Amino acid sequence: MDFSAIVCPETGVSASEAAMGALLARDHLGGDVTPASGASLAVRRRAMIEDVRVLTGLLAGELVALADDPAPRFDASHRAAEAHRATLRSDEFAFHTALAMRALDRATRSD
Repeated sequence: MDFSAIVCPETGVSASEAAMGALLARDHLGGDVTPASGASLAVRRRAMIEDVRVLTGLLAGELVALADDPAPRFDASHRAAEAHRATLRSDEFAFHTALAMRALDRATRSD
């Protein structure tokens, strides 16, 4: 599936863009996101959505704290904040972001 084609209409952020931000936050924290094994599909889906929301929020918060760009439409902190907002607005978008994150993670680990 091409996650770059899944775009939040309000923010213009793609699921793959939000996933890259979530991976950056995860790698910066040195953590790993793993849904509970043995849990039901609904519980794992909810855990993936919440993980993505937390990670995009952490990245946005960190970048906003460091932001000094006078043109916020173009700076990284604004894009990170928009990615986080997109994951909060829609469970479906957040889930697609989580799937994109897993796909990107697998691709980079296999290289």
